[in-house]
Amino acid sequence: MRIDFVASTPLKLAMTGLSGCLLPLFVGAETWTSLPPPPTVQAPAGEAQSWMLGLMLNGYDTGEVVSVQFQGDHYVMRAGDLMKVGIPSSKINSTMMDVSAMENVKAEYDRQGQRLLLTVPPEWLPQQTFGKATQNGPRYDGQSSAGALFNYNIYGSQTDGGGSRISAWNELRLFGGWGQFSNSGIVQRQLSGGDALNDGYIRYDTWWSNQNEDNALTLRVGDLITDSLAWSSSVRVGGIQLARDFSLRPDLVTYPLPSFSGQAAVPSTVDLFVNGYRTSTNSVQPGPWSMTNLPFVNGAGSAVVVTTDAQGRQVTTTLPFYVASNLLQSGLSDYAISTGALRENYGLENFDYGPLTASGSYRYGLTDWLTLESHAEAAESLAQLGGGGQLRVGALGVVNGSVSQSRMMGQSGNQYSWGYQYSTGLFSVGMQQTLRSSDYGNLALYGDRKNAETWNNAEPEYYTLSRRSSQYSASLSLDRYGSLGAALIDITSGNGDRTKLLNLTWSRGLWGGSSIYVSASRDNQENNWAGAISLSVPFSSLMSGGVSVERDAQGKNSQRLFVSRSMPSDGGFAWDASWANQSSGGDYRQGSLRWRNQQVETSGGFYGDDDYMTKWGQVNGSLVLMDSQLFAANQVTDSFVLVKTGYPNVGVRFENQLQGQTNSKGYFLVPRVTSNYAAKYNIDTLNLPANLGTDDVEKRVAVKRQSGYLLDMEIKPLRAASVVINDQHGQPLPVGTAIIRSAPPEDVVGWDGIVWMDNLEQRNPIRARTPDGRTCETELTLPKELPDTLVTYGPLVCPLSPPSGTMP
Repeated sequence: MRIDFVASTPLKLAMTGLSGCLLPLFVGAETWTSLPPPPTVQAPAGEAQSWMLGLMLNGYDTGEVVSVQFQGDHYVMRAGDLMKVGIPSSKINSTMMDVSAMENVKAEYDRQGQRLLLTVPPEWLPQQTFGKATQNGPRYDGQSSAGALFNYNIYGSQTDGGGSRISAWNELRLFGGWGQFSNSGIVQRQLSGGDALNDGYIRYDTWWSNQNEDNALTLRVGDLITDSLAWSSSVRVGGIQLARDFSLRPDLVTYPLPSFSGQAAVPSTVDLFVNGYRTSTNSVQPGPWSMTNLPFVNGAGSAVVVTTDAQGRQVTTTLPFYVASNLLQSGLSDYAISTGALRENYGLENFDYGPLTASGSYRYGLTDWLTLESHAEAAESLAQLGGGGQLRVGALGVVNGSVSQSRMMGQSGNQYSWGYQYSTGLFSVGMQQTLRSSDYGNLALYGDRKNAETWNNAEPEYYTLSRRSSQYSASLSLDRYGSLGAALIDITSGNGDRTKLLNLTWSRGLWGGSSIYVSASRDNQENNWAGAISLSVPFSSLMSGGVSVERDAQGKNSQRLFVSRSMPSDGGFAWDASWANQSSGGDYRQGSLRWRNQQVETSGGFYGDDDYMTKWGQVNGSLVLMDSQLFAANQVTDSFVLVKTGYPNVGVRFENQLQGQTNSKGYFLVPRVTSNYAAKYNIDTLNLPANLGTDDVEKRVAVKRQSGYLLDMEIKPLRAASVVINDQHGQPLPVGTAIIRSAPPEDVVGWDGIVWMDNLEQRNPIRARTPDGRTCETELTLPKELPDTLVTYGPLVCPLSPPSGTMP
């Protein structure tokens, strides 16, 4: 590569003066106050020159230094350099491009800055996208350790004139890398009075399940509930189910979020305001850009995009949007397939299973504004198939609709449904309609119509679903005056009975967190109004109380006083009490007391009037077996984490909230953990002896559903000590001397030759380097037994080498 330079006149004069003699330097040489100007690009006619110049593209410094050939007023660049900074290959037709001759391109040489300034149409430049990381956050795979737990809830009650009864709900759960197994049920016994018909053990559910987080799939075998859509129904079966389960992936956003796009001719800053609040600021380079980093909102809103260039000029664009969380992103699918024997007499019989059935649902995001739906059910003498969809109509809301056809026991039926929803920060409206023929059937009815004889002999209206259902709702925010709500439900049953219920509400926040709530309702069958008004007042962060007045549809009035204290997050006492004066006769009284620690929760209380008073008591919790240890804990409804430090009385925090301290063996169980959510766990090591420590004081971990995880944050004895090091003359090594050992980091000597060292071995070779470059070597040897307290060793003798440039 040839590079030619043309010296300027000032540069020539300087060189001439320098070559003349040195005397002018002492006599009075000319003083230069600035650098000479950069060279020009003037060259003899017809001769090309090559220069290495910085490249500016639409005012943006690309950071590239490229070779540019000057041929008169033309600038020639390599095609590869152009494509490297984003010029599309479709605009390049040669290995060397004369950029000054390209259409819609302006090229200019900046002599002062030694740069080539290129200006191209913004649409030529690469698309810049902001926000993908905020939609799909960091992923943490769910963890599970081998273990078992036993949940229990023992409840006993005694009613005046009704006898006493005791029950014990229980669940046995096993879990590990192979999945989760669960069996739940209840033991009941009538101790006195009443009916002992249901005494004994009733099994609820027995199942095994496992999850595939990569594909967001759940497999379940045993007792299960079939999946359903908004316009279909679910049933209990004993069988197998494979389902897409997005709750396994909290890092995914399944519904479409709006995106905003534009073009920047020059480097700019783009601010995004959503509903009046700034949610993001991004620096954009010249070219097209798009933003999808909206907060997770739902309903209608407005976004304001403010673009500011380097000169402070602003362009503001206001764009409406509508977010519907019941839609799926384009290309995303959701489904569930279930097959098995229909479960009958659930909660009454242990193993009562009926005919074989199959059920399936499927949803697919065809576009970001249209999600298609389908559902099918099958059994002997039953076939049902339906399809529908959810359609976002721009920023005007979401319309839904479905059509279903069934044939059961030789008779055909159909169902139609449609609706509309719109919500915004100010108000919301919704409507849903469903129409069914009298012969429409599904699995929910199939258990009662499982043979033709029952079908033919039964009263048809007893077995049919409602013929018509209409639901209307609306809400309105009145800002400081509260909010209004209204709902109308109109249902026509299979035998033609019509129920029409209107409900109106108003609520408003008052002083200091207090609030007032007013409601009124009207039932067309009662042909009368019912209403209530209540006032709630907080007394502290845990205590509150209030008063309410009610009138039912029969015109009977009641007045009620209530007060309560909530349970602290780390356990303790909670209680509540209320009294009601009823015009129907008798005063109603109720009260309860709860107490919880880390092992168990107990509660007891009473409710009733003078004629029938019920006293009750309850104990619930869990027994957990993990790491060959048995723990009593609060009831584990989902997942838990067992923190292991190996050291007692260490504080454990869950999501920055202190939960308690490790037991005498160094364990602490966190029982209320949301599965698949990456929560943060900390241990407090500030109060540990100085000779103890841990590699990690904070970890973030996600736990699989219905499982537990052993989180090892072991506290280990430290081989640490203060060491005094002197030189061969008995003087402490200088402050700042570096102590170099086999493993980093380096230690530094402080005052009096004292250096703190951790992670020590029994034999520790030491090399020292003073700030002035002198070095020495010595060795620290420790006893095999670990001391109970910190020990200061030394002084060690480390003979320093002489300073550089002197003889020893």
